[in-house]
Amino acid sequence: MKIAKTIAALTAAASITAGLAVAQQSAPPPKSEVRKAMDWKRFDYACAGGAKLTVFLRDQNAKVIYKERMYLMKQTMSADGNRYSDGRFVWWGKGNGGFLQEDKPDGNGAMVVTDCKLAPPEHPDPGVVSGTVTYLQRIALPPTAIIEVRLQDVSQADAPAVVVAEQKITAAGKQVPVPFELKFDPAKIEPQHRYTVSARILVDGQLRFASDTAYPVLANGPSASAVEIVVKAVPAT
Repeated sequence: MKIAKTIAALTAAASITAGLAVAQQSAPPPKSEVRKAMDWKRFDYACAGGAKLTVFLRDQNAKVIYKERMYLMKQTMSADGNRYSDGRFVWWGKGNGGFLQEDKPDGNGAMVVTDCKLAPPEHPDPGVVSGTVTYLQRIALPPTAIIEVRLQDVSQADAPAVVVAEQKITAAGKQVPVPFELKFDPAKIEPQHRYTVSARILVDGQLRFASDTAYPVLANGPSASAVEIVVKAVPAT
């Protein structure tokens, strides 16, 4: 009797395990998530000596760009609420003006740039990542081939990459190396994040080539050029 009960229990457990396996196999694969880059409000300033300064604001955060350097700041206590600091430098916004200076306890830090006045809104200059896509095989690209290049934020290893910019190029007679130019909004670039570019080539909707190496960009500022992406052949399925 005990043997019969044991056999029945094992049989039930096996049935449950098999059912779970079938359910897992039949379940549809998770959809890939697409995350949007954060939105910042942009303010352009004309400063003393013809200098230009740009401030991006979002919640209690500020990104101040001056002479191709970006300062990531947090809002701090002040009488008018427009003081932002990263611990070393401070941006003071005063109405339609402001100034950037060293952040010292006594408030007498050296001025970096002064007499900044809010400039009229204009179409912002885009950031640019440019380069070429190529491969080593001696194979001609058919006219219908599509070259896809992406600029991605890959800072979080456990989350989907954020696509910042993308370009799709129809070969139409072009052969490798094929030039590309990715234009993006600098306001969407976080100075502490990691960015890479990748590429792939499709022919009649089928993936034929893809990059398998990370190509880091934007580590030194909001633009990059001369990025050579080498894609490799993808085995036919």
